Amino acid sequence: MPTVLITGTNRGLGLGLAKAYAQQADTTVILGLRNVDTMPEIKAGQGIKVIKVKIDSGDIGSPKKAMEELKSQGIDKLDIVIANAAIGDCFGALSEVDLSSFEEHWRINVLAPLALYQACVPLMPEGCKFVWMSSGASIIDRVPDKTDAGYGITKCCMNYLARYAHFEQPKIISFSLSPGWVQTDMGDRAAILSGMDKAPITVEESVEGMVKVIADATKDNYSGLHMRYNSTQSKW
Repeated sequence: MPTVLITGTNRGLGLGLAKAYAQQADTTVILGLRNVDTMPEIKAGQGIKVIKVKIDSGDIGSPKKAMEELKSQGIDKLDIVIANAAIGDCFGALSEVDLSSFEEHWRINVLAPLALYQACVPLMPEGCKFVWMSSGASIIDRVPDKTDAGYGITKCCMNYLARYAHFEQPKIISFSLSPGWVQTDMGDRAAILSGMDKAPITVEESVEGMVKVIADATKDNYSGLHMRYNSTQSKW
């Protein structure tokens, strides 16, 4: 029975991913949440086991505590880990960006996924997959939109963690995954700032593509790269 851990599952892409994996037969789906009481009920398919565990991205000790709790419940391996939890509300020009807000984004978008990775590695067997949820905003080879300094720059830092882990851990398939411009709170907020009514991609479309990319990922094809939800490779 494969075991999938997803963080930030109370809404948006995390919730969409949780719903998708909860429909894959004979799977254990672990929902990592800052507050377990905020998780909406999801429909579970045949042979599905759903477990909620507290993982607070603002507390770097939280992932290790979560692993101890999971082991006490009989979870002895993690086949897929999706580091999805993030924030993206640090706006403005780089010359004026609020430094405390930027530091918070660094802690949530870079340090927290690293802490999660460190906590999960001991439970990850050969051929397991650690997915670092990224964004098109992280791409260096583009003209910055000059409005999301905190989010784009910290996601760029996280991309390097994904690539570093690929070379450091031969047993782990590690890659960044961009969901596209999705109709989430964060995505629609950026769309409105760009003069659009909403983001162009639905959560369902993005999730369907990402689940396929994750299923298809091997050490030889996607590991160490920045992939997109539609199975194409993104630039760094």
